[in-house]
This record gives sequence, C-alpha cells and structure tokens, in this order.
Amino acid sequence: MLTEQRSFSLVEVLVFTTILSVFFVTAASVVTVALRNMKFNEHKIIALHYSRQLEDWLRAQKEIDWGGTQCSGSCCSSGCNFTQRVTQGSLSPKFCFDISPISDWPAPNSLGCNGVYSLGSLFLREVEFTSSPVSGYIGQVNAVITVSWLDLGQKKSATTSAVFSVLEQ
Repeated sequence: MLTEQRSFSLVEVLVFTTILSVFFVTAASVVTVALRNMKFNEHKIIALHYSRQLEDWLRAQKEIDWGGTQCSGSCCSSGCNFTQRVTQGSLSPKFCFDISPISDWPAPNSLGCNGVYSLGSLFLREVEFTSSPVSGYIGQVNAVITVSWLDLGQKKSATTSAVFSVLEQ
C-alpha cells in the first residue's frame, strides 16, 4: 500500500518566499523612516532648546540695561547697553552664539556663523536683530533666532522670533 505524501510544490514555496520577502522589506523600510523621523525630532527639540536658551539670555540682558540708543563710536567695543549691542554696525546685525551656556556677547557678523556648526558639534545658532528708531530712540527690537543643523546632508533649521521692548509684563 502506497502512502500518499503531501508536500508543497516548488511554485508554492517560491510564492511564500516572495510574499515573506516583500513583508520584511516593507517592515524594514517603515522602521528606517520611523528612526529617521525620530532623529529629526530629537534634533529639532535640541535646536528649540538652544533657541529658548538664547531668548532667555537676551531677555535678561534687556532687563539689565535697555538703553534705547543706537551704537555709535567707542561704545560698540565695550560697556554697551542692550539697544547699543543689537545695533552694532547697522540696524540689522547678525550674531553667532556658538557656545552654551552663553556667557557674553559675540562680535557681530554680517554673515552670521559662516556655516560653522560648532554648537554641540552639530548645531549653528545665530540671531538677527532689527529695530526702527523713532527720533533716535529705540523702543522695540525684533530678534529672529535660527538654529540649524545638517540632517543627511540637508540643512534643517528651527526658527523662533522674539520682540523686546522697554515695558514687558
């Protein structure tokens, strides 16, 4: 008596293997995209932390000595008040704050950080100030803080804006 052996044909095995391969490739792609998004979000959270750190430091500097006048002559080198610092050289200077924690004002630079990602060896933090003096007095200063980083060769950034004025409550 012959017993009938049941087994899978070669075509059935190939179909099963193909379906299993497609499933694993799809799963690996989903995991890769999820990890990439997690890394981007991690960098964005750190960038926003650096941005908030600078905004808080600037707010403290503003509270110490607002001033209200533009930078002129020798004041620009030392002993400046807040409004004189943020108008060094022009009414919209850029500053590169490439250290953390922030300890002092860096020199203004029309180009910002010149593309050097030195903050935490991954980030670039710069701020651009704008102000409009009325009769020689600066009553408000706008700051745009940009923290940038490279992610897979592409420049990514987080930008925040702050407004500083004489009376803040």
